[in-house]
Amino acid sequence: ISLEAEKNQGLDIEVKPPQNVKAGEYVIPISAVSADETIQNELKVIITGTYSLELTTPNGLLNFESTAGREHEITLVVKNTGSGDLHNVKLSARQPSNWLVNFEPEQIDLLKAGESREIKAIIKPDNKAIAGDYAVTLTASTQETSTNVDFRVIVKTSTLWGLVGVVIIGA
Repeated sequence: ISLEAEKNQGLDIEVKPPQNVKAGEYVIPISAVSADETIQNELKVIITGTYSLELTTPNGLLNFESTAGREHEITLVVKNTGSGDLHNVKLSARQPSNWLVNFEPEQIDLLKAGESREIKAIIKPDNKAIAGDYAVTLTASTQETSTNVDFRVIVKTSTLWGLVGVVIIGA
């Protein structure tokens, strides 16, 4: 850059961090050099990180069988696949009418980058659910990101009613 005496010139500096850089504060030294003088300064860059969640099961299976009115417990794995820490990861569900879904724990206060945690989801189909296939969507979310997984639930009815029917027919 050619610069006349007593004049100013603005510069734009573009910084491209590597794709998987860890969240944190970085100092980038810069300098302007002329024939007579060198001026040094530092730029401070704050990388907040990338935010990404993964929700799955330890074995990758996303279906299970259950009986109407009975609780079924599944283990879920919540993994922080981003480079920034995630705070207050909340778990929720979208389920058929009159079904109950609870999580233990209901929230993960801190999930560091690259870390994973196991949680329990307790799913109880409605007592009056008829035999068939149902979908339950489980969600893990933070202020920065969210992810969900769809489970196929095969509901069977209790064999007690089948036995009652056989007794009635026999009578």
